[in-house]
Amino acid sequence: MEHRTATVALVDNDPLTLSLLVQRLPQWVPGIRIIWHTDSGSKALHNCAEPESCPDILLLDMSLKEHENGVQVCRSIRRLNDSMWILGMTSYSLRHYARDLAAAGAQGIVSKGDLKMLAFAINSARHKHLFNPLTEDIPFKLPEETHQEIASLDDSDSKPRLSPQEERIFDLLSKGYDYAAVAKEFNIAPSSVRTQAHRAVKKLGANTLAHALVLWVTQHNED
Repeated sequence: MEHRTATVALVDNDPLTLSLLVQRLPQWVPGIRIIWHTDSGSKALHNCAEPESCPDILLLDMSLKEHENGVQVCRSIRRLNDSMWILGMTSYSLRHYARDLAAAGAQGIVSKGDLKMLAFAINSARHKHLFNPLTEDIPFKLPEETHQEIASLDDSDSKPRLSPQEERIFDLLSKGYDYAAVAKEFNIAPSSVRTQAHRAVKKLGANTLAHALVLWVTQHNED
């Protein structure tokens, strides 16, 4: 039977592993096409929020750069997307992440050191099958189902709101302004802009400024 071509994206903080996977995955799993790769969870969130760059399958490392948390990144992506399949990857114990990853909206978890497992997991995702290599029951769910659950839980909580000044700062930052340019616009010190931006990042529960900007733009569009 001819395999359906699937687009795949990779997120990994290890450049050597990332390079190896980019080169070898299409050989290990015929019929896939890697459309982008990054070591940044924030960049992955941005790409997955855009229809033209959203893959069929996302391979997401649990340990990312700049203290980003793979489980949190997974949840943020799943809240925005109800169709992409997400497979968590780790070099550590699968049991350590499995349940939290399932609750964050992933469809499976794999060991980066097990190439056969990795290939089998990708093929499972291509054919819309959940992937649990552990002997214990892990409640992985289909993308649509877990997206609805996460969106419902998030909507039931009070959404964090930025102050009017923080909103104006984020509006300019989202348009490409840097701290100095924003400070000039509002006739305030760049350090004040930085302080207010960092406070807004914490309010939104984001890992980085880039992550916060994606969350804010998405929330702003929904409102």
